Amino acid sequence: MSKKKLLFIIPPYFDIEDFLTKKEISSLPVFTIPYGILSMEAYINHKVKKNVNIELLDLNILAYMIVKDKPKKNIKEIHTNLMTLISDKLDNSVKIVGISTLFNNAYNYLKDITTTIKSVENPPLCVVGGGLASNLYKTILNDFPLIDAICYAEGEVPMADLLNANNYKILLNEHPAWITKQNLKNGKIPKAYYIENLDEIPMFDYGLIDLKNYNGRAMDKRFCNDKIKRELSIHTSRGCPFKCVYCANIALHGRKVRFMSVQRVISEVDNMIEKFGMNVLLIEDDHFLADKKRAAEILKELSSRNIRIEFPNGIAVYAIDEEIGFLLKKAGVTTIQLAVESGSEYVLKKLINKPLKTSKIPEVVNILRKNNIIIHAFIVLGIPGEMDEHRQETLEMIKKVGFDWVYFFIAIPVAGSRLYDICITNDYLVNKDFSHHITSKGAIKAPGVDPEKIEKASYLMNLEVNFINNFNVLSGFFDKALPYFFNISEKYPGHAFAHYILSNIFREKKEFELSNKHYNIYTKLINENNIWKSYAEYFKLEFK
Repeated sequence: MSKKKLLFIIPPYFDIEDFLTKKEISSLPVFTIPYGILSMEAYINHKVKKNVNIELLDLNILAYMIVKDKPKKNIKEIHTNLMTLISDKLDNSVKIVGISTLFNNAYNYLKDITTTIKSVENPPLCVVGGGLASNLYKTILNDFPLIDAICYAEGEVPMADLLNANNYKILLNEHPAWITKQNLKNGKIPKAYYIENLDEIPMFDYGLIDLKNYNGRAMDKRFCNDKIKRELSIHTSRGCPFKCVYCANIALHGRKVRFMSVQRVISEVDNMIEKFGMNVLLIEDDHFLADKKRAAEILKELSSRNIRIEFPNGIAVYAIDEEIGFLLKKAGVTTIQLAVESGSEYVLKKLINKPLKTSKIPEVVNILRKNNIIIHAFIVLGIPGEMDEHRQETLEMIKKVGFDWVYFFIAIPVAGSRLYDICITNDYLVNKDFSHHITSKGAIKAPGVDPEKIEKASYLMNLEVNFINNFNVLSGFFDKALPYFFNISEKYPGHAFAHYILSNIFREKKEFELSNKHYNIYTKLINENNIWKSYAEYFKLEFK
């Protein structure tokens, strides 16, 4: 008997249109390993009694490949190509298609994807899951009538139950975690089916993906050759007890933190090393330090594995102490992302609801610096109620503390977050098109927040703290600063300020030929581009 197919589809979450307008298309956008789908595959293969063949179409990878091969294509042509690729996958053996909607911008792809799925002869069941679908299930079922059902919260158990069912329609209408138009009309309130013990999920075999396509999230660029760098992700826990205003993960993973055992975490890591050559481990927990004793045990065990460890989603600042700082370094953490978010006590407490006092930030930075860990900070701007004086407090905090690099993000009203609800209730969204809800664009107009002003403020703060007042450059740590500006100048050759800082560094190092080279590039860019010229004038930089 032939196997039935389950096809997973991931809609594009990177801004294809923005990417098409860039002059340089050589640098790969950062794609995230589809951890949730890999987890479902492992669980299904373990729990489902029937023969099921699982496949994955990650439209992010496919869209990038199309643009890279034929950069002259426009967004409409790329979109058509993607729908054709989906259609080509839909033979008669595909019985279920699951669409993963993690982010707001997946919404704009649902109409065409579902139309493509249902346009084939003997169309398969079409189900949707992920954070967006869990948080907007009523809206999505109303707006996209070709969707048969939505999975609420985590998908391992509901999807396994569906595949084990003799009658899909009956299961979808009766299962607590599946939402259909029919049971919604009957007043259905969905219930999350969480796996309490994460050890129950088998280890991944990564057969659904080509790992080379997901090898660019690591912040530390020490490994720059794909042949020697292999990064893999792990979620050692799920859930977070906090209620940060911009977070929508509560509907997906809940507030109760569930854990893998320490032994299982180490077994996972050893498997990644031995079978897949992993040497960069990305720990992507919402709150890795929720249980500090457990976290310390994991870090102690990892210290003998000779790998690098990163926390790409950021790590809770308030929970870092002397012991954790020492263990992070010993375990192989060379660069860490601190989820600082703001330098304003008011914003942290009253607007974000984050358990962090600004007085803790320099203390943690000192601990990490003492352990020779490179320190990056995440800053979020543009939350309703944040005023100019709060942003100034953030700027002063950054300059006083001295991070190695700061990443500035504009607040996104992610569906399901309190921020989204606040924006809907008060009509704060200036653009209800989800494709515009990205961290570089202002989508909110509220007290203290003007979208154009926030975009400008975000970029000016980036130029001021990362370039003009770069901590390492001002401190004379030139060899520590150089890789950042080399990386920017190579990735974005037209970035005038990167060349300006490189010129200054090489002048201080008395490498005058290189200094003149970058200064000449800087002045050429300033004179050819009025935007860069205006930034140079704003910061009172000299140019010929």
